[in-house]
Amino acid sequence: MTLPGPLLLGIPIVMAGLLWPVRRWTTLQAWLAAFTASLVGGIVALAPLNEPLTFRGVSLILGRPLYVLGRQMLVEPVDRLPLAFIFLTSAGLFLIAWRLLPHSNFYSLGLIAVTLLAAALLVEQVVYAALLMEMAALLAVIPLHEPILLPNGQRYGGKVQGGLRYISYITMALPGLMVTQLLLEQFAVMPNDQGLLQSSTVLLGLSFAILLGAIPFQSWLITVAADGSPPVVTFLFTVDLGATWFILLAYLNTYTWLGQQSLFGPFFTALGLLMIVVGGVLAASQRQLGQLLGYSVLVDNGTMFLALGTQQVTGLAFTMLLLLARPLTLGVMTLGLDGLRRLGNGDDGPEAMRGLAWHAPWRAFAFLIGAVALAGFPPSLGFTARWGLYHLVAAHSGWQAVLALLGNAGVMLGVITSMHVLLAPATPHKTTDHASQDVVVIVLIVLLIGALVGSSLFPQIPSRIAYHMAEGFSFFR
Repeated sequence: MTLPGPLLLGIPIVMAGLLWPVRRWTTLQAWLAAFTASLVGGIVALAPLNEPLTFRGVSLILGRPLYVLGRQMLVEPVDRLPLAFIFLTSAGLFLIAWRLLPHSNFYSLGLIAVTLLAAALLVEQVVYAALLMEMAALLAVIPLHEPILLPNGQRYGGKVQGGLRYISYITMALPGLMVTQLLLEQFAVMPNDQGLLQSSTVLLGLSFAILLGAIPFQSWLITVAADGSPPVVTFLFTVDLGATWFILLAYLNTYTWLGQQSLFGPFFTALGLLMIVVGGVLAASQRQLGQLLGYSVLVDNGTMFLALGTQQVTGLAFTMLLLLARPLTLGVMTLGLDGLRRLGNGDDGPEAMRGLAWHAPWRAFAFLIGAVALAGFPPSLGFTARWGLYHLVAAHSGWQAVLALLGNAGVMLGVITSMHVLLAPATPHKTTDHASQDVVVIVLIVLLIGALVGSSLFPQIPSRIAYHMAEGFSFFR
């Protein structure tokens, strides 16, 4: 029996069903979820597209289409690395959450969510992709606000404002994507009607601006970062937003005339600079660690928009490189922020965080290193991407490159403020959280920091991967 490639996505769905009844065994859940996501990601990345993979008489051809209710799902060459990225990133986050989220729904729901996002990448119609993205978001917000056990036996968390706002904004983006699909289908029939093209471009840009938290729709990014569980926040900001970026690029690849319009480059450049400058100014004045993380991601997204606005394959490669760098930086920050919040009884404001670097040095160090990397400063792969992007942008406009650099410097000012708070003289009433001294957590921190520094010192491999991913999208050629 020969099966089409998209049926591979059934593996994590089945595993999620098996993990649901065993939530009490966190180690089993985390490692099985990580293994399943790694298996699917590895097969998608390495298996040949048109040669069968045979196991006990059952063959699977990765490049064979699957038809569901008359709609085609197909793994194309351009989809392979994006699919591998979201599955392998999810696997890493399951292992990080292993020591942070005991007895959580995150492992089973996370497997289903990443499968829905993968299906959104494979389906041709953007309307169905948007619906699958909303379904994934609905699943992800459940563990986003799970209460977390504190050292004193109390629990914190349970605020639902971030998740509700996230779902609200995704729902706001759906009508624009649906109408865009209709307008583009009409444009294919009436190619001389420029009004249809302009309207679809505006609706497309507005919809993805909402999904990616662009100005003035950034409030969901900040609220999720401030209220949510750090491992799940990282899942949303890497896997969910990563899939959203890939869907946007796939859409531009399908309708190439959208990226060839004269206003395309200036629009994305202006939007990116606006996000970088506003995010940098707000990050510089931030005194809460969670909100600093949110504004840092806002600036990072703005940098990707700026790179896309160059309308060059090289600029698109810098966008891919920033996406590849984000799991490492946010993974390190997650391990740090989680421990610091536990010591602060769920509060990450300046009074609760004062002097905590002396009580939980590894957690504070992890957060600060991750924050510096997310701000685009060494040691990080993000620094490599930004430095190349500044040179690319400066070749056309020096002031745009300066604005981008100043915006990222604003994030760094916020990091310095947080460092000053964490390194303040220790207060005697604070106690050390035993979880912050977990040897496994410390090992994870060391490994991630090593990967962060290593990718910065030797960026050739991730750079080649990023450029190969960018070459798969042909709308700038």
